[in-house]
Amino acid sequence: MNLINFSLETESRYDRHNLIEWWDQNKLKKAKILVTGVGALGNEVLKNLALLGVENLTLIDFDQVSISNLTRSILFRETDVNLPKVEVAKQRLLDINPELNITTINGDLEFDLRLGFVQEHDLIIGCLDSINARWVINQLAYRAGIPWLNGGIGVSEGEVSFFDPKEDTACYECSLSSQMWERRNKRYSCQGLKRELPDMAMPTTAPIASVVSAMQVQQALLYIHGDESFLKSGEKIFVSFKPWHSFKVNIQRQKDCLSHDFKVKKTIKIKYNPHLTVGELLAKIKQNNDLNPVLWLRNEILHQMICLNPNCNFREIINQPLRQYNETKLNCPHCQKERDLEIIEKISSENSHLNLTFKDLCIFENEILYCETKQGKINIHFV
Repeated sequence: MNLINFSLETESRYDRHNLIEWWDQNKLKKAKILVTGVGALGNEVLKNLALLGVENLTLIDFDQVSISNLTRSILFRETDVNLPKVEVAKQRLLDINPELNITTINGDLEFDLRLGFVQEHDLIIGCLDSINARWVINQLAYRAGIPWLNGGIGVSEGEVSFFDPKEDTACYECSLSSQMWERRNKRYSCQGLKRELPDMAMPTTAPIASVVSAMQVQQALLYIHGDESFLKSGEKIFVSFKPWHSFKVNIQRQKDCLSHDFKVKKTIKIKYNPHLTVGELLAKIKQNNDLNPVLWLRNEILHQMICLNPNCNFREIINQPLRQYNETKLNCPHCQKERDLEIIEKISSENSHLNLTFKDLCIFENEILYCETKQGKINIHFV
C-alpha cells in the first residue's frame, strides 16, 4: 500500500489577529508592560493582554485574594483565598497563554519598585483604587520617563486617562483637586508618618471592570502599534452606563506641578555597593565632573527619633522610609513622651550624614536618584 503525505496548514494562536490589516503580532510579542494592581480591573486587563499575546508582563500588588474578590476577578477561585494575588494571577495567565513571560512583585509599589526596573518597560497600566497609589505611579512614570494609562471604576461609571512624560502635557498630579489632595494627605500625620486607616471598599461590578479594562488595553494596543488614533497625553475619557453617556476632556497642565520637574536628560551609572557611603559617592561625582552635587532621595528617610523628655532623651536610629513608618510609634517606648524626628530628604557635601551607607538610606540596586549641580540635574543609576 502506498502512503500519501498530506501537508496540512496548522492554525496558529494568533491567526485571527493577523487578519487585521494594521496588526503586527511581533510588536505585541516584544512589548513589556507593567501592570500595577491585580484586583477587579487588573484581572481584566491581564486577561486581555494574555489573550492578545503581550508576552512580557510584570505584575505588582501587595494584597492577598479575599472572598469578596471572587465576584469581580476572573483569575481567582475560592481555593485561592489568602494567597498572594500576583502569584495566583500568574498561574491563571499561564493557563490562558503558556507563551507568557511573567514577573511578579508581591510588594508595595511605592517602596518595592526600582526606577531602573520601571525603565525597562514600554508602558505602565494603572489598575489602582486610591489617589495615593495613582500619585505614586505618576511619580514613578515621570521619573522613569515611561508613559502610563490610568483606569478608574465606580458603580456604573469609569474613566481612562493617558499620560506621557515625553510630552509637555498634563500628568495625573495636574488633575488633583484640593479635595483629592486632602483625601490623600489623610493617610499621613503632620510629620509625614503613615496612619492606620480602614480600607475604603470600592462598590463596583464585573461589567464595569470589563468595559474600562477593555478601553485601557485597546489604548495600549494602539500605543504599541504606534497608531496615532490612541488617546493623546493629558486626555481622559469618561463613560457612564446609568445614564448612558460618555465624553472626553483635556486635563489642564499645571505650571507648578512638581512631577514635571523629574525630566532629566543626563544619566551616569555607578556600580551599586550597599556599603558605599553617600560621602564617597558625592566625592566620586565631584571628582569626575567638577561639580558640587546635592543628592535627592526618592523617599524621605526617617533617620532617627529623639525623645523630647529631658529626663529620658532616648535616641533611636530608624533608617526607614518616612511614609512607611507608623504614626503609632511616634511616642518614646521608654517614657511614652512625644519624640522629635530627624528626616533626610537630600544630602550635600556639607551635610552631617555623609557617613551613611546606601543600605542605611534604603537605596537599592537598579534605583535611580537625581542629583542637583550648578550645571543642572543629572540622574544617577545604581547598576
